[in-house]
Amino acid sequence: MINKIKKYIEKHRLLETGQRVVVAVSGGPDSIALLKVLEMVSDEYRLTLVAAHLNHGLREESGYEEQFVRGISNEMMINFECKTVDITSIKKGSGKSTEDISRIVRYQFLHDVAKKYQAQKIALGHHLNDQSETVLINFLRGSGPEGLKGMLPVRDSLYIRPLLGVSRNEILSFMDSHKIPFMNDTSNTEDVFLRNRIRHLLIPELKGKYNPKLEESLNNMADIMRLEDDYMKMITDNILSEWDVEPDDDEITIRISELKKYHKAIQRRILKILLRRSTPNSQGIGYPHIKAVLDLACRNHPSGYLNLPHKVEVSREYDSLVISGWKKFGKINIGKKCDQLYFEVTLPGSVNIAQLGIIIKFSFVEPPVQIKSDENNIVYMDYDRIVLPLNIRTGKPGDRIQPLGMKGTKKIKSFFIDENIPIHKRKRFPLLSDKESVIWIVGMKLSERVKITEKTIQILKVEIV
Repeated sequence: MINKIKKYIEKHRLLETGQRVVVAVSGGPDSIALLKVLEMVSDEYRLTLVAAHLNHGLREESGYEEQFVRGISNEMMINFECKTVDITSIKKGSGKSTEDISRIVRYQFLHDVAKKYQAQKIALGHHLNDQSETVLINFLRGSGPEGLKGMLPVRDSLYIRPLLGVSRNEILSFMDSHKIPFMNDTSNTEDVFLRNRIRHLLIPELKGKYNPKLEESLNNMADIMRLEDDYMKMITDNILSEWDVEPDDDEITIRISELKKYHKAIQRRILKILLRRSTPNSQGIGYPHIKAVLDLACRNHPSGYLNLPHKVEVSREYDSLVISGWKKFGKINIGKKCDQLYFEVTLPGSVNIAQLGIIIKFSFVEPPVQIKSDENNIVYMDYDRIVLPLNIRTGKPGDRIQPLGMKGTKKIKSFFIDENIPIHKRKRFPLLSDKESVIWIVGMKLSERVKITEKTIQILKVEIV
């Protein structure tokens, strides 16, 4: 098995000589085998290894697993890093499953450990059977090539999977022949989790009645899909580059006539990329949304409008297709429903701006206060410099502000231009104003006129919550 893994490492260029590698170790056979294999090749590659264990606190044996991994790491003379988290508490109110939350927390922990040790790679213990399960899960969810290519040997030039070419049985045989102890995760036997149901029920059924070499077939398909997906990505990246579309563009306009020059598969891939770029973490866009946008572009009617998840807006005007993401400014999402805001402010008190999904809280605090230069969601004002009444509203022609640190005033319009805020969003942006002028472009810029000085007696704290 060692030779097989070494060939896989070489084929996919997973490691380079002299690298520091963080190894994710849960205590199960896969991760312990991964740690042992890397320890066995560490001299050849001159690797520095760090074993990283996250204690989820979800099971009674969690404490034993931590001690076990610590002991194995000490025996191998490998640095050990551990963190205990309360997944149940983190999950509350998140709307995510235990599996999803655990995955997010685990990757953040591994990233933190890699940063601490300045590691070039993070090694994960996924193997060939995990790959076939992943491909099958994505198939059942209706994924395209991106899902059917499964897990990658290398992701983001950071995460590596050295065991992806060997099976679970090969790993167990390796552990047995070397008499290496490991722990069994009891949650792997619970069919409440989708992956466990796939592993224990569906795959045996498919292997027994339809294809005894199912894992091999699924992995071959993943290899094919990975190459074809890479090719599609290269083609679409080249097209978007020719169109001068930048990854961080808040609003994208493409010519429908140009889009139609390409095969439907390319059209869909382009729209998928552009729509996902407009959402937080590239999530929430699926086949129905891409199809709806493509239908909008291809129908005979010259105009139309779509509202998509995460407040992505798509509009058509003749030959132009405009995709607009709701760019997030601090805690604020700016969108169509934010036109003509107006709220009177009572001190102390709060203003609930449902259109923006925020509450702005006003309270009085005692000096001194600690002001963080990088904090845009909380500001402190000299109350005696405010000319009441206060209101929160959207902009109007002629609005000006004296930006913090400047002597003169500046048009709000000019400020938005300098900050590269799109035209259609400027008139929707909330402003806090007193009787004289704008004193806070909410979440962005405070006025010099109301800043705190040594002479300040009363401090008004304004916070986006």
